[in-house]
Amino acid sequence: MSKNNDKFTVGELARRGGVSVRTLQYYDKIGLLAPNEYSGGGRRMYGGMDIFRLQQILFLKTMGFPLEEIRDKLLPKGSGTDIGKVFQVQKAAIDDQIKHLQEAANLLDKVIHEVRMGNEIGIDNLFAIIAAIQTGNPYAFMMRHFDQEQMEFFLNRFKDEQEGLEFDRISQGLNDRLMLLYRQCADPSEAEAQELAAQWWELTMSVTKGDPEMLRKMFNVASDESHWPSEKRDLKDANEKLLGQALILYFQKNGIKMPFAER
Repeated sequence: MSKNNDKFTVGELARRGGVSVRTLQYYDKIGLLAPNEYSGGGRRMYGGMDIFRLQQILFLKTMGFPLEEIRDKLLPKGSGTDIGKVFQVQKAAIDDQIKHLQEAANLLDKVIHEVRMGNEIGIDNLFAIIAAIQTGNPYAFMMRHFDQEQMEFFLNRFKDEQEGLEFDRISQGLNDRLMLLYRQCADPSEAEAQELAAQWWELTMSVTKGDPEMLRKMFNVASDESHWPSEKRDLKDANEKLLGQALILYFQKNGIKMPFAER
């Protein structure tokens, strides 16, 4: 590790690290990045290993890992692991990502060529494009089960790439909070769970434009157990046992007709 012994306040680290103070305070709250020490006035102070830990967190987030998985992947403070090896692993992951992006670019080149030749692009090719450029939305796997009407609806939902990325960012944030509450065995009726339900419902209404038929189809897709891959088991359980129950209570409290799947 660097021999630099400088210490940084939470505000200084936020500015230098390109994150918000609120984010660092949240990481401290959940035990992901606790400060190295506190000043005499009680201010958080961060040192070199803390900055390295933040670098690991931010790197893993760019790789699409949710916070609860990142916690298990971080090196413990005082670890004897060669820091250079950590960066080598990170570089290898970035190299893989570059390869993946190049494959996606090659696929798009082929599709662009087909369009210029006047050929029609089938729905299967659209699915392939979505899989190739998927940005980490925790529920993106659901799209493979959408029918053509749903696909067209969502492909036209966002006016530009930035809006789609913002949707993914918000979705990931809500997913992180859901998994944290689920790990804490939160009660669906508790204030934090109800706030999550409200924000999740607001996002759902936004992306579906409140269309009743689209809402019903979305809930039908999500409620089918066969649609959930094995690696999403924890997310499925969190949705079923916490978010789903919290939504039922939220709907009842606010007089909202529940668009759940028809049994």
